[in-house]
Amino acid sequence: MRRAWVLVGLLVGISASVWSAPRLAVSELVYDFGEVKEGILVIHRFILRNEGDSVLNFTRQPGVSCGCTSAPLPKMALEPGESVELEVRFETTGYGGRRTIRYVYVYSDDPERPQLTLSLQGYVAPPEPYENTVYMLKARYRVLVDVRTREAFARGHLLGAVNVPLAELAQATAWLPSTTLYVCDEAGEAGLAAAEMLRQRGFWATRVLAGGLAGWVQNFGTYLMVGEPPQGEPVFAPAAVPPSQLAQEYVIILDFRDSEAYAREHLVGALHVGPTGLDNLLEFLLPAASRPVEQQPFIYCVDEGEGRAQEAAQFLQALGLQRAYALVGGLPQWRIRYGSAFMMGVP
Repeated sequence: MRRAWVLVGLLVGISASVWSAPRLAVSELVYDFGEVKEGILVIHRFILRNEGDSVLNFTRQPGVSCGCTSAPLPKMALEPGESVELEVRFETTGYGGRRTIRYVYVYSDDPERPQLTLSLQGYVAPPEPYENTVYMLKARYRVLVDVRTREAFARGHLLGAVNVPLAELAQATAWLPSTTLYVCDEAGEAGLAAAEMLRQRGFWATRVLAGGLAGWVQNFGTYLMVGEPPQGEPVFAPAAVPPSQLAQEYVIILDFRDSEAYAREHLVGALHVGPTGLDNLLEFLLPAASRPVEQQPFIYCVDEGEGRAQEAAQFLQALGLQRAYALVGGLPQWRIRYGSAFMMGVP
């Protein structure tokens, strides 16, 4: 009799182990985002739930159908009845004018569905000719770091340059953005040493403007200059980058928010224009309209929305500044993607 009970117990245990299993359920398989403008980051949270009666393990991080999509899982196991949000992000830059579908592949030890396919779909409307995306601004971001004294900088400098005196450069690495930096001095003497110090601190994409500010003036005169030009003769170091290259990559960011919002936080190198201050910059910007397009600066107009920036970008393009753009979605689209990266407050 005792053997019979033991046998029954074994059979029950085996049966329980066979029927006990995880089961992955999802809030929906397809999310239709409707229509968005190119440059808007599409974000959707799928809810994944374990409806089985044993622990569900995700066997690896989700796969995606392209590099424009990300979908990291915050945890790799779910207890029975437990749920987790899977946040999927789709970068729409480059998809304007197309109806598109992006796939996310979820892998788990659910014996019935070891791979679950989710998708986002919708239409991405093309931007206007005077609009450009946050993604492209970040890719083009250049900061001109002027390492001269504050007095020399005040006498004359390139539009949008950030003044970081050489003695303060080490401390500035705490807020300088991890992007391409152009080091500029008076005539090219101190630039190489400054650039080497920045590279040693992890700013690998640091370049030296050949001949410094004097080299720029020798090539372009007072183009994009504020104040007086330098008086010295340029010194051209072999490893320095010619002013013509900077001219092709030059980025100017115009911030149209009020002074209080700008003071709280703004993109490094952004010029505070305010709601009504664009006219004050036209004398420096308009000479660019007579130059070939490839030598015109990229001008990004930013605010918290799109209204004022769009008006400004259209106005500047009408004046011949063909690379003037409004930032699609404004600064909120920057923060969604990059948080406070490349941002600083007024010191």
